[in-house]
Amino acid sequence: MISDIKEVFEKINRDKFVVGLDINDSFAQVSVCKIDSDNPSTLSITEGSEEYNIPLYMLKRRSDNTWLFGNEALEAEDEGVLVDKLFERARSKSTVRIDREEYLAKDVFLLFLKKVLLLFPVMVSPDKIVSLTITLKDANSDIILMLQELPSLLKINPDILHFVTYEESFFYYMLYQPAELQNHNILLYDTSGEKLRSYSLMRNFFKSPGVASVDVKEYSNFSSDAPIPYEKGEKYALFLNISTQLCNSTVYSGVYLIGQCFYNDWAVESLQYLCKGRKVFKGNNLFSKGACFAAKEKLLPSGKENKIKYIGNDRLKVTIGVETDDVPKEEIPLIEAGSQWFEAIGRCELILKETDKINIYLSYVYNNYIARGEITLPGLNVSNNRVTRVSIEVKMISEDTALFKVWDMGFGELYASTGKDWEQELKLEG
Repeated sequence: MISDIKEVFEKINRDKFVVGLDINDSFAQVSVCKIDSDNPSTLSITEGSEEYNIPLYMLKRRSDNTWLFGNEALEAEDEGVLVDKLFERARSKSTVRIDREEYLAKDVFLLFLKKVLLLFPVMVSPDKIVSLTITLKDANSDIILMLQELPSLLKINPDILHFVTYEESFFYYMLYQPAELQNHNILLYDTSGEKLRSYSLMRNFFKSPGVASVDVKEYSNFSSDAPIPYEKGEKYALFLNISTQLCNSTVYSGVYLIGQCFYNDWAVESLQYLCKGRKVFKGNNLFSKGACFAAKEKLLPSGKENKIKYIGNDRLKVTIGVETDDVPKEEIPLIEAGSQWFEAIGRCELILKETDKINIYLSYVYNNYIARGEITLPGLNVSNNRVTRVSIEVKMISEDTALFKVWDMGFGELYASTGKDWEQELKLEG
């Protein structure tokens, strides 16, 4: 018996997990998967149910200063100050006043996320998470910078944290679906926000590897949670009109429906239309599962992306590199086209001979245009046949701006480093 228990605990300790975290203005949701499995499960806040969404509420209980979150915070509203709209407040860099204390909304929001990620069963402790991907409806540099503080709160390696948009989560989710859904376009409707959104996953296999992109549309006249009063049959007619326009212009082999909105009676006739010649799926956890698959691919690439590559708005359309002074010149790519801008970083070392300039190039994938330029290093000693080794780092700091950093490394025992370093921003063309 003791040996059996020991074997169980040894197996638990060997298990490692990848995690997908979906964050939007209304809720957070978590899916988790063993690294040797293709079947993620989504954390339910009520055991045995499919209640996956954890609402963005926090409350500091006055009686014992304990922080409550989600539905528990909402139910204890009389016991403290309820803080809502956590993600929205954090993005706006506002503060939150709770009784006599003032907190940064960002800190309250990150504490919420920490508590969400510690809801896992005992076997999925933070030290067993080897890849964590956060998926967002919209991402910018400020949001990414804020969320990059999460690993320190969880005491995990920051290098395991990655980010994808909803569009890319959709792409990764479909990578792991059955073969009959792999070769055609797929349509997704999302009603988890205030307005209906459609995501059209378009695949082009005429190139090798194939190319996938996602076209997103938001319908301001279609309210997901229905504060707008609809006449009987109006919502059905509106959705049917949207669907017929999309499906008449593009052939879809499958349709995914996300949100409680689609479980209401109005949707029955619309579903009958969508089911004609297409497979239709309803659920609420596609994006967190897609993020989980993304976390798995970033840790242990399966080879699925060798057949088809995703190119989205968050992906760079240009390769950034440097050129050597050799004859013939050699191009060294530092950031490849197709990389996510908020994760794109490249490094190399270069030998400079009697020059204080570094030649750079930008190779744009859509029109094969190559732009060339140079970075000047003021104060670098280039006299008397001097040879210098420099260390170069380039990192994207926004969707269209790269930051070059250069350090003088000297050249062995011949020339000592001056200790100088340089920074220069480079704006990319559209």
